[in-house]
Amino acid sequence: MSEFRISLRQIMLLQRTLDNGGTATCKLQRPEATVDAQIEIENDSTHHSIKVTLGPLCSSLKLPRALSTKCQSLRDFVQDIANGRADSAAQTEEALALMEAQVSVEEVLQTGQTAYVIATVNRQLPLGAVVTDDQGDVCAAVTGATKEQLAAAVRAKLRLSPDGIGKFA
Repeated sequence: MSEFRISLRQIMLLQRTLDNGGTATCKLQRPEATVDAQIEIENDSTHHSIKVTLGPLCSSLKLPRALSTKCQSLRDFVQDIANGRADSAAQTEEALALMEAQVSVEEVLQTGQTAYVIATVNRQLPLGAVVTDDQGDVCAAVTGATKEQLAAAVRAKLRLSPDGIGKFA
């Protein structure tokens, strides 16, 4: 049995709904079945408040508006619900922590730099970030206990590089 997936066309629908708010019906497909997810999005100046209903399942998610990966996060969230991986509080809290850390780290980057924020296996330093430049070269690799600590570590690492900001020290 394969998993439910959201097509590119439906991902574009999710992106428009995220941008404008409102409601949408998103089709998820696998070879033997198709299901519809009802999505309601309310936007304020800083966050998207999202409610997803899929048959008897209903779940919600809050995403920062500034998050560059918000559409992918919403896609993953809807697919997880459809595939029976919904409402694990630990997963949702971890996912939100990672998204918030991503936003914090992106605030300290310069043009042409990209941050990849991940969860680590270290309980004292549960967040990790790798920053690359346009060529894919690593500029910084750090860990932190909080989103603020992670962003500060990235900022410090980028400023400590021997040839100026942008190369890994």
